[in-house]
Amino acid sequence: MSDTFSITQLIIITAFLSVLIGLMFVVRRYKEPLSKQLGGQRRIKLMEDTSIGANERAKLIEVDGQVFLIISAKNQPPSVMPFDQVSANPPKTIRPAATGSQLAKSSKDKSNTPFLEAMKQARLRNPNLGLDQS
Repeated sequence: MSDTFSITQLIIITAFLSVLIGLMFVVRRYKEPLSKQLGGQRRIKLMEDTSIGANERAKLIEVDGQVFLIISAKNQPPSVMPFDQVSANPPKTIRPAATGSQLAKSSKDKSNTPFLEAMKQARLRNPNLGLDQS
């Protein structure tokens, strides 16, 4: 060969690259179990994240057992509100008999996720956020 590379250098480079590529495949193969094992001690957990407008996002996070709603918009500081599940469900009142369309609508309301409940609570607490239901 030439004077710049010897056979031993090529063997060492090939072995190193082979080990590196093999390690890459092992990490990709066991990515899920490794992330669960290493990330099990996290104190902050993202429960839901959704877009509520072109430049606005709403996130429901849990920190040490407490749930918070974070609403962020472009070029504005995020708005953080504590979310407690009990106050999100207002007490039910007795209403007159409902029509068929009202019954269908009320059955949809029963399938609310924690995120939808948090959005309702955010609308009630701060109507200036622009989170209209339209």
